[in-house]
Amino acid sequence: MKNPQDPNLHPEKQGAMSGELPIQPDSTALMVSFLLTLNILAAFLDLSPDALIVVDTTGMIVLVNTQLEMLFGYGHDELIGQTIECLLPEHLRAAHVAKRTHYMQAARPRLIGAGLDLVGRRKDGSQFPVEISLRPIRIEHTLHVMGAVRDITAQREVERERMRILQRLRQQDKLISLAHDAILVRDAENRILSWNEGAEHLYRWTAQEVTGKVSHTLLQTRFLISQEAVDQTLEQHGQWQGELIHTCRDGTQVIVESRQVLVRDEQGAPSAILEINRDVTERRRLEHLEQEARADMDARLHVLQSILDRLPNGVFLVQGPQLRLLMANDAAAALWGAEWPRGQPQEEFLQQQGIHLFNANGQPLPMDDLTGARAMASGEPVLYRQLGIRRPDGTRLPVVVDAIPFTNLSLLPRLPQEMTPALPSAERVVLVVYQDVSALKEAETLKDQFISLATHELRTPLTIVAGYADRLLIRAARGKEHGLDEWQREKVQEMKQASWQLASLTEDLLDVTRMQAGQFALERRSTDLVDLTRKVIQRLQATTDKHQLDVQAAPPQLWATVDTFRIEQVLSNLLSNAIKYSPGGGPIEVMLEEHAETHEARFRIRDQGMGIPRAQQAHLFGRFVRAENARAAGIRGTGLGLYLCRELIERHGGHIDFESEEGVGSTFFFSLPCHEPAPR
Repeated sequence: MKNPQDPNLHPEKQGAMSGELPIQPDSTALMVSFLLTLNILAAFLDLSPDALIVVDTTGMIVLVNTQLEMLFGYGHDELIGQTIECLLPEHLRAAHVAKRTHYMQAARPRLIGAGLDLVGRRKDGSQFPVEISLRPIRIEHTLHVMGAVRDITAQREVERERMRILQRLRQQDKLISLAHDAILVRDAENRILSWNEGAEHLYRWTAQEVTGKVSHTLLQTRFLISQEAVDQTLEQHGQWQGELIHTCRDGTQVIVESRQVLVRDEQGAPSAILEINRDVTERRRLEHLEQEARADMDARLHVLQSILDRLPNGVFLVQGPQLRLLMANDAAAALWGAEWPRGQPQEEFLQQQGIHLFNANGQPLPMDDLTGARAMASGEPVLYRQLGIRRPDGTRLPVVVDAIPFTNLSLLPRLPQEMTPALPSAERVVLVVYQDVSALKEAETLKDQFISLATHELRTPLTIVAGYADRLLIRAARGKEHGLDEWQREKVQEMKQASWQLASLTEDLLDVTRMQAGQFALERRSTDLVDLTRKVIQRLQATTDKHQLDVQAAPPQLWATVDTFRIEQVLSNLLSNAIKYSPGGGPIEVMLEEHAETHEARFRIRDQGMGIPRAQQAHLFGRFVRAENARAAGIRGTGLGLYLCRELIERHGGHIDFESEEGVGSTFFFSLPCHEPAPR
């Protein structure tokens, strides 16, 4: 601080010090006394830790201490003689002059800043919050005011932080109060200190009613382990969680999932316990019901498994495109000659064990043509499919395979977890049944041998009868010897037609026996399927006036390497059936198109006849199988035509199937591999 003898304070240069009457040159003694007083006051100001300033009644700065100079960043000479407003922001200076003048009129000790936002301005222009204490003093009988200026930046920051903490606490308290869980705080003696709305909702007591009461007594707490064990865990680890049983105000009992935390004071002594209880009564009830349902389902599955294990057929439940095994019966291992592990894809199992599958013609079955894969992809049953199995020991086993997909997938999530390891429940499930038909094959072999023998023996007498009937008709037509009357000619004509029908049946039977004996061969050659189809339709159209046969072929030519006679036989059988089983007449549509992606010729033959009963559709391609409604209608047939059609198409590498609705009609469709015509 500057010495009061500073020339700036000399009356000849300064003129006035206190803002009162100016000191006259002849008042030397008074000036000396005033300066001495200022000098003493200045010494005291520098001893204060606060920033101090002295102003006269006009607001002119008379004294400042070092702390104030440092606070505002001014030098001593820059402040002495300036008005107090130089330490304020410019926008507050005009208003401050009025307030200062009003205060000087009745100066008194006063703290300025409590509840106000007072701001100081440093020399560099920065601003900071301040608190000012004012006290009037007299220096040589002249009124002055001394002000203590305190920088309250840190205090304001502390206050703001306190307000933030208080706001967070309020929010936390609100969240705790609104939490669905029951949250309570109890002291070391288990007396309740805090009780949120969740606790009120769960236990039916208000916070006012329970405060100060012992929680375990109030709630009649039942521990699944002892209370001593819970207290010991809290003491050792500071927390505990488990299940408790509490009794509510209305006497009902609830099961709660409880989490408890021990809070200690600064000396480490237990001071409170925070307890969060979640009502799991309904969850435990549902879990109990689920356990009962699971036990019941396990018992049912055990009975089902026992039944399946007693069946002679191999039964499999598979899931997804890879045909992963879910369950199988005891006969399954005997069927394959190896154990199929649960969860393993069928293709992987067959390859690992060296098991091979063959179709009815003895050709290797592609993995994508497995019976289960067909049903899995289409969602439709695949029934009565004849296959052969070559087991790891080299033995062969003929089987008939049925695959039935589950259309209601809600069954799958109810299966035990161990049956569905890591398998998506959205995948389709298929039941596959393999029936060992070795005994049936042996019986069929004997039957085929008999049929073969019988048909061979029938051919000669049939040829003789047909020949003589033909000669009689020819001689009668020429008028030689005795003629035949009309009745005789009709009977001979019927005899000839019956002999040729019997001969056709004999040829069909011979074809069947050759196929069963593996002696059937195809004579393939490049054939235009469009031209072949038109010829067959033209020939059969001449046999009926009630039906209109129409062909729609997208390509003008469609070439395939086939046995022309056998494909003509397939078309004739299917079209003859369409005519025969549509006794009321009507259109018969034949559609032929080429599928570019698979290089297939696709045939579709549709009629509007009597249709096939759904219950008999699965076995329609079997030997000697006929629909019951056809029998009832008196329509004659052998039941060999569709069997031969299937065999002939599959031996060409194609596929045949149908769709039918009784009383509406049937659509048969088959495919054949095709190719571009050979250059001529």
